Amino acid sequence: MRRCLPSPLGTVLALLGVVTVSVPGGAVAQRAPEPTLALTHVTLVDGTGAPPQSDRTILVRGDRIAAVFASGTRPLPDSTRVEDLRGRYVIPGLIDAHVHLSGSAPDATGYEELLRWMLLGGVTAVRDMAGDARVLAYLARAAGLDEIAAPDVRYSALMAGPTFFAEDARVAGASEGVMVGAAPWMRAVTSATDPRLAVAEAKGTGATALKLYANLPASLLADLTREAHRAGLLAWAHATVFPTKPSEVVAAGVDVLSHSAYLVWEAAPHVPQDYSVRAMGDFAHIRPDDPRILAVLDSMKARGAILDPTLWVFERTELSRPDGAGTGIAEWGAAVTRLAHERGVLVDAGTDGMGSPDDTVPNLHREMASLVVHAGFTPLEAISAATRVAAMAAGLEATHGTVSPGKLADLVVLSADPIRDIANARSIVRVYKHGRAYEPGGG
Repeated sequence: MRRCLPSPLGTVLALLGVVTVSVPGGAVAQRAPEPTLALTHVTLVDGTGAPPQSDRTILVRGDRIAAVFASGTRPLPDSTRVEDLRGRYVIPGLIDAHVHLSGSAPDATGYEELLRWMLLGGVTAVRDMAGDARVLAYLARAAGLDEIAAPDVRYSALMAGPTFFAEDARVAGASEGVMVGAAPWMRAVTSATDPRLAVAEAKGTGATALKLYANLPASLLADLTREAHRAGLLAWAHATVFPTKPSEVVAAGVDVLSHSAYLVWEAAPHVPQDYSVRAMGDFAHIRPDDPRILAVLDSMKARGAILDPTLWVFERTELSRPDGAGTGIAEWGAAVTRLAHERGVLVDAGTDGMGSPDDTVPNLHREMASLVVHAGFTPLEAISAATRVAAMAAGLEATHGTVSPGKLADLVVLSADPIRDIANARSIVRVYKHGRAYEPGGG
């Protein structure tokens, strides 16, 4: 029998993961679709901010949500596998909007253990805020294809002024084998840099965003943000990009501003050139409701810029390193986050330290609790921050963040009501990622 080379169409379909069979005449037909899964009689918190919906059915076909409706109001397709979740609650898969994966494990096995633990803790996607793109590209591909049990990964390429690369010891590990400051995912930029070329090379690493980090003047920050958007990338930055102050970061068109405590520098008499003082703001004397800071928040609201507050990491900093930040940083950051939320700014949930398998749950659960306890969010709003808004921050809103038809079937099944108590978001019975079920304790 002759062995024929695959046709171009067959090759494309294989790459897309579509299973086909040959039929007489050379036509191509798809196999019968796999059976549908119905999660029935569940109380649904869909991530949109809408009140919980009781006695719902979530229909999953393959890796997508096919329909959501009141249980018993529609016939189920033939061969549907039914899971009766009476007494259970479903929320969208959680998204940690601020992680640093590369360097967090010693080897591939360590990364897989860490990511599986995060997935079993309900985290089905992450927004990585810069590291070694070679590691991140591998993890993003493996997670996206479900070759490993892991959250989906979206990551950025970092750009900063040359002085940053001379000051920060972390960049050497993130660009090992490449001259410091020259890696396309970890690049030193100046006014002489060609923004179009630098952004094109950053995009070539698989990054979906730029992280505009430190020691950048406002004009260069604006040029890079504009070029990122032209190239189809998001622009992420700290709330202050020394010496560029928050109002200038917002005016540049940045999509997400990280670390609410760094908004303090808007009302400082002087913003230093050196980003290393970023946590040493005058939190004792500058009020969170200073008119200059409120004006920044209103500008963020008007432009749709997202605030990534990272409350929990500052609480940890004050407890573990009381001399490592300005006095009162955690309380100040929580207060300005509350104001941002009250003024209609979109707020996500990110940790800047996701935790490790030695912990009981990923730190995203602690960040959600901080939003409720310290920033005035309701549990429903905290869930939206960790799902819908986090998906927006990561550029994943088309496929993640809410339990809606057409989106990926990323779901967390809980045994207790998370609206009554945000701590109940930890009562995880099962996690679905891309329609596949994972159960804590060996699922």
